[in-house]
Amino acid sequence: MTFTEALRLNARRFPAKPALCFGESSWSYAELYRRVCGMMNALRQAGYGRDDKVAILALNHPDFITAYFALMGFGAVPVPVNYRLSDDDMLHILTHSHSRALLVDRHHLAHGERFAGRVEQVYCLDALQAGEGGRVLSLPERLAAASDAEADLRESRALIMLHTSGTTSRPKGTLREKWGFEERAIEQGFATEDRTLCVMPLCLSAGFGYAMLPLYLGATVYLMESFDAERTLALIDKEKITAAMMFPPLLRRMMESPAFQDFSGRSLRLIQSGGGAVEADLRQAWFAKAGPVLSIYAASTEVGPYANLKGDAVLRYAEGNCIGTVFFGVEVRLLDDDGKEVAVGEVGEICARSSFQYEGYYNDPELTDSTRRGEFFTVGDLGRFDADGYLYFVGRKRDVIKSGGINVYAPEVEEVLASHPAVAEAACIGLPDPEWTELICAVVVLKPGRQANAGELMGFAEAGLARYKRPRRVMFAAELPRNLSGRVMKEKLKKMVLDMKEHGS
Repeated sequence: MTFTEALRLNARRFPAKPALCFGESSWSYAELYRRVCGMMNALRQAGYGRDDKVAILALNHPDFITAYFALMGFGAVPVPVNYRLSDDDMLHILTHSHSRALLVDRHHLAHGERFAGRVEQVYCLDALQAGEGGRVLSLPERLAAASDAEADLRESRALIMLHTSGTTSRPKGTLREKWGFEERAIEQGFATEDRTLCVMPLCLSAGFGYAMLPLYLGATVYLMESFDAERTLALIDKEKITAAMMFPPLLRRMMESPAFQDFSGRSLRLIQSGGGAVEADLRQAWFAKAGPVLSIYAASTEVGPYANLKGDAVLRYAEGNCIGTVFFGVEVRLLDDDGKEVAVGEVGEICARSSFQYEGYYNDPELTDSTRRGEFFTVGDLGRFDADGYLYFVGRKRDVIKSGGINVYAPEVEEVLASHPAVAEAACIGLPDPEWTELICAVVVLKPGRQANAGELMGFAEAGLARYKRPRRVMFAAELPRNLSGRVMKEKLKKMVLDMKEHGS
């Protein structure tokens, strides 16, 4: 069943049920579907049709979701743009995707003006005042003039074009036709009765997936424009939120907020997380507050989710970066460099096959082929299975540091350093070195009010690791460079470290 068809059926099943809540406003399923039909008709009248690409640059906004449903409903392809990217990368996405139009919100009107000459037309999701916007047109005006009569649904083969985070290169457009919502609901436990909180940016794969999944199922979504720890905690208690998707940095900011002490969390039954390591102290704090509600999954934009850790296992397997058992509906194999499956306990490249993996990189068959392993796909994640079928994330191929000719997996060193009582987080990179080939350098962020020196941390790491795995250099930073998904950008970190060395920092 397609996204917009599911919304149409839910408007018949639950016409008066709240579908989408945003601030003080809310829309029932019948109202949301009428608004989607109105936007479909308005955009069609403006000349857009099947397979046309339409980019969206906005913070979380009710009409961001409406646009997703409307564009997919008449066969166009939405192209969400990460608002944290540079203007140069945004322009690359617009031109590379061949987007005909751009939708922006009030926060990005200046970008709309800037990019107006690069697409046929720019529309603002918010109402514009007289004289405001310049070359940007008001989409609400077109919605007001359009019919909200039910429109024919003609979804295209390419459902959405998402762009990878671009931590090491230009963002790459990935085409997704299916999303595996039935498999996600079964594996992760999302249900029609849920009151789901969406704070993840809708421009990201996880934000899109876990805002649309509840609406696909007929649940209620509470959308926040952007994340704020105190407001998020208050909203969960006030609205009795039952389910949410949040990356680990957001969970940590909530845990470290003074408001966490008075937070009840009793309504929660599921917090889906992923996109990075969820440290043991974070798991324990949330279990102590809300019970066994955490579920931690591993995924990529290309292959989708491939493993999930849930229930009491989240605490039982808190060490070693266990990412759980293989996701329902997915087959995973760990392959060596010759394409042969490795034995239990050995490290191999994580290769996944499912009905909802991506169709490929847009207009780049060579790059797509580089991710294929027969019928399986990989993005370079490395892992190992234990005898009970639990998968452990070891690192990414680019996170392997050649120390003295021996492979060292950066996440293993990072996990040990992060267990030091003074360390908030750590990231390891390999620096060129004539003796070691690559020298293991750790960049550490200390907890507020705590102190530690490089020698102390190197000694601490050596006590928990083989000697050849310990960092040979420890540097300190106020924060680690991250993308909007919360993932540490290792190439940017390496450049930052080399700049610090050059200037004698």
